[in-house]
Amino acid sequence: MPKKEELKALILELTREYYKEVHGVAQEFVAGKTKVNYGGRYFNAEEMVNLVDSSLDFWLTAGPWAHKFETRFAKWLGVKYCSLCNSGSSANLLAFSALTAPELADRAIKRSDEVITVAAGFPTTVAPILQYNCVPVFVDMSIEESNIDCTQLEAALSPKTKAVMVAHSLGNPFNLQAVVDFCKKHNLWLVEDNCDALGSEVILELAHSILHTI
Repeated sequence: MPKKEELKALILELTREYYKEVHGVAQEFVAGKTKVNYGGRYFNAEEMVNLVDSSLDFWLTAGPWAHKFETRFAKWLGVKYCSLCNSGSSANLLAFSALTAPELADRAIKRSDEVITVAAGFPTTVAPILQYNCVPVFVDMSIEESNIDCTQLEAALSPKTKAVMVAHSLGNPFNLQAVVDFCKKHNLWLVEDNCDALGSEVILELAHSILHTI
């Protein structure tokens, strides 16, 4: 084995040991005392090893690891393509911007068009609407679900409505079927911000029908 491969194998094995020593100690959960964060860095030993492996080859931007992720992730979702972004905010902007393409003719989102979204949500869901000088039309949220109140969608509709752009709040899926039915009924685009709820069973049950109809 070439020396560089021996060194890499040693570094990666030490990385696994480092993870076990520093990050691998499980914290005992005590109801009422253990702090539960909304979000944070969740990773295992192999993910740390992959990170170090990539840095040793100095792949600090998109490269073999990014391509592998896109390929496997698309297969897991059951879709043809997956494009890796630097953040969910950028993904939202790209998705919305794609719907402004002139190739979409009458269905293209134009400046001053209206986009229905939820009043109590993420600013990064609303930001692309404002960046393109479109008008966000806010509907209220359901307190029980902490998500968009789908019963208000029809009241928010106008002749200038072109899309619905909404996120699943804190990993709790909104009523996706109701939103999809509304969009199909009125020939609207749906931009689904799924950063927080990717992998939830409710979404996976509907993923194929939605991705093949919009």
